Amino acid sequence: MCRDLMKHILSVSPETIPGNGVRQGEYYAGKRHRTIRTLFGDVRSDEREYYYDRKRRTGRYPFDDTLGLINGSTPALVARALRHAVKDPYAEASSDFEACMARHMSADILMTYPRALEGVAERFMGEALSPDAQTPECVCVLADGTGLPLRRRELRRVKGRCAGGKAKTREAKVGAIFTMRPAPDAPDDRMRDSGSTTYVATIDRKSSFADRLRWEFNRRFPAPPGVTMFIADGAAWLWDIRRTHFPFAVEILDFYHAAEHLDPILDLAGFQGAQRKRVFRKWCKWLKLGKVGEIIRMADELVGKTKEGRKAVGYFKKNKGRMKYDEYLAKGWFIGSGVVESACKTVLGKRFKQAGMLWSKKGIKALLQFRIAYMSGRYDDLWKYIIGDHQQVKVA
Repeated sequence: MCRDLMKHILSVSPETIPGNGVRQGEYYAGKRHRTIRTLFGDVRSDEREYYYDRKRRTGRYPFDDTLGLINGSTPALVARALRHAVKDPYAEASSDFEACMARHMSADILMTYPRALEGVAERFMGEALSPDAQTPECVCVLADGTGLPLRRRELRRVKGRCAGGKAKTREAKVGAIFTMRPAPDAPDDRMRDSGSTTYVATIDRKSSFADRLRWEFNRRFPAPPGVTMFIADGAAWLWDIRRTHFPFAVEILDFYHAAEHLDPILDLAGFQGAQRKRVFRKWCKWLKLGKVGEIIRMADELVGKTKEGRKAVGYFKKNKGRMKYDEYLAKGWFIGSGVVESACKTVLGKRFKQAGMLWSKKGIKALLQFRIAYMSGRYDDLWKYIIGDHQQVKVA
């Protein structure tokens, strides 16, 4: 009964159809029947005008655009199908969709939906406003990068860190923004506010990522928060983003990366075994107490005369102003970038870095913003944006 109702709705043609005419590069290919996929099964519509572009090898039905169909499918069906695709590989997602909805969906068809909607998803992430209900006291902005596996031909001009400079992955830049309430009296109990984390990600250049990250900040917080912290692992490109796009934010070097940079100094100083562990624990404690100057002084005495030693100690000299951990902890702030490092694994890695996966650049870009919207709790808002004024979707 529902399928018959959908067939009737999808066959009702208005007197005038926007865009019903030959465009540049197209020719009129006559009227054709159209099979439309809905949640209730496939329906065959009445004949409608069809135009074909030989050069691009693409065809279109203007009436589909009027109805808001996506590659011959109703938005309701596509929204349900992509909810599976943003979580699992396409083959598994199509199987799960078929099991849940009791209708067939091939992986090949499912893969066409993100590409058909890539542009509107990009616009949503850069236009749709839904600010936080309240201006928070504290906001944390974090950023990092992770490599995604691309096909070999997609990496021909990409510089890598492997021998010979060949890249095996393409870097995706990831950002996370969340709110928190400082806990000055109990810094060990500091936590981010539940459900407050949203994400940004792209495989484009640093400038594009920086713009996206700042836009997400502006979208959520029209009024400036009380305090903004920019927490990163020490990479120069991350501090550049802080300087150009978040000049008001407090720079904080991730504590665990700082602690890792103690290892080269201890190695060069010749510490081993129990003594090495003892000194490492002592210096980590000094870091939290804000005694970075004392660490630099001792490290200079131990290894500062060698080239490797100067480089190892130079890390702490360069980042000393970002290592005021005693002050940060006293205010109940975060001192680690674990949230964004986790995002690299859960938001991107879990979907795009599974065993045997090799992506095209277009394939990643098409699905990425849907994944980000889903992980940020904005998937339903994205579909409201996509649907717009197409009222028939409420029925579909």
